[in-house]
Amino acid sequence: MPTPGPAEVVATIEAARADIARTGIQPLCLRQEDTDGDPELEWVGLYLLSGEPPRLLGFILDGAAWYPLAPPESEEFKGLGEFPACQLEVRDLNADSVPEVVVWGHAQSGATLLHIFRWEGERYALLGGFEGKGGIRLENRDGDLADEVVVRWRPEGPLVWEVVYTWDGAHYVWTWDRYAWYYLDRPRPYPDDTPVHALSSFYLALNDRDLPAAYSLLSPAARSGQRYEDWALGFAATVRVEVGAARVVSGDEGRATVAAQVRALDNMGGRILARTYAVEWALVRTEEGWRLDWGKAELLEEWEMRYYP
Repeated sequence: MPTPGPAEVVATIEAARADIARTGIQPLCLRQEDTDGDPELEWVGLYLLSGEPPRLLGFILDGAAWYPLAPPESEEFKGLGEFPACQLEVRDLNADSVPEVVVWGHAQSGATLLHIFRWEGERYALLGGFEGKGGIRLENRDGDLADEVVVRWRPEGPLVWEVVYTWDGAHYVWTWDRYAWYYLDRPRPYPDDTPVHALSSFYLALNDRDLPAAYSLLSPAARSGQRYEDWALGFAATVRVEVGAARVVSGDEGRATVAAQVRALDNMGGRILARTYAVEWALVRTEEGWRLDWGKAELLEEWEMRYYP
């Protein structure tokens, strides 16, 4: 396709503005993108619908055809957001060779909103709508070249609970939840005020490669059974560690048993192997805080990652 000259660009923009003006909409932003996978470019824009509170909505103009971008209305209908914003992108989010329209918004509650649309022959269908009280991120965590949606809940001090949703070819479905750091500040505090926080801090320290901090979260009895140098060698091949589904299954003021699932990535001779374990740890309360005393792990699944994200 030849590059259009300046006059043609101006004429194209003015024609789109005239078509949009006839609707009475004043766009906050307007871009040309290939939103449906054909060789032609469409206009995609966002605008604010007045009201109390206002509603952020979107549209796609394809020639003379007008397509709305909006989630289904409900009692808690927030549109795509409740503030003016121009956070949108068009790309193949799911690695399915079809572009998606991704719109970010913000609610008056402080939550971040994310909506994902895709052309389905007659309309732009909503593939997923998400609300994260602690934010939302897109990231490729499993090496399949498709981004997962990571919804963050309200932080628990320096920690935040995250839920990971993965595209299964038809829907976004829950695949994993985990503790993560809410801020990227260092040094890490590694909270140990509760059994679940202590367990999560242990695996987060392993993920940070802060092995001395992880070792310090073991109980005195556990540390006395193995020197730090010998213990640390067990994590020489570890690339990444995540912990999720943590819960106290029994305990009292001085002892607790915590069950969780752990996902670990190890570099085995250049091959990245991912393993998921069901773990159970006995923790004891010390003067310093909760400490991991002894544990057991059961391998649930193992696979080789195609790409390391």
